[in-house]
Amino acid sequence: MAGKSVYEMVTDRIIAQLEQGIIPWEKLWSGIRSGAYNRISKKPYSLINQMMLSHNGDYASFKQWQQLGGHVRKGAKSEIVVF
Repeated sequence: MAGKSVYEMVTDRIIAQLEQGIIPWEKLWSGIRSGAYNRISKKPYSLINQMMLSHNGDYASFKQWQQLGGHVRKGAKSEIVVF
């Protein structure tokens, strides 16, 4: 059995937020400080990625964290972003 498609993952996340009373597209992101952004480029993520990511603040790839001298906690789970 193949994994879920990106469309199914996005739909599942939106439905879960709606069931919690959150309307994700109504959030007011006013720049990189109030939403999710890339740690290296400082660019905010797109609206769809803002809805998919579980918290506000900085994100980076595993390799980017290593280049910054950081570490990823054992057992930490990755998150999906759409390019």
